[in-house]
Amino acid sequence: MIKKIIKIIKEKIFESKSYSIFVLKKNFDFLIKKIFEELNEIIISLQKYKIYKNCYNRYLLIKEICDLLYHIILFIIYNKFSFFEIEKEFFRRTKISGKKEKKNR
Repeated sequence: MIKKIIKIIKEKIFESKSYSIFVLKKNFDFLIKKIFEELNEIIISLQKYKIYKNCYNRYLLIKEICDLLYHIILFIIYNKFSFFEIEKEFFRRTKISGKKEKKNR
């Protein structure tokens, strides 16, 4: 799924007025700022959802999660990480416990 999303974003990047190209032409700090901004919006949405567990707040939380994932994908593209590298790391982690993996860093 993520591989497909990355492909779609990469295809759209070259449209001169796309938001993706706007972000990627900005500097790295701008992209990092956007990621933290989206994280903050997720926290706010999550707090609202925990209080008012309804479809509307759930939907808003999902929207913010999508925004964060989108900016993380732009981060991946900006830094020219391959999907293979990320996938390889995920598979490596399936063979080790979370505690052990953190300890080995």
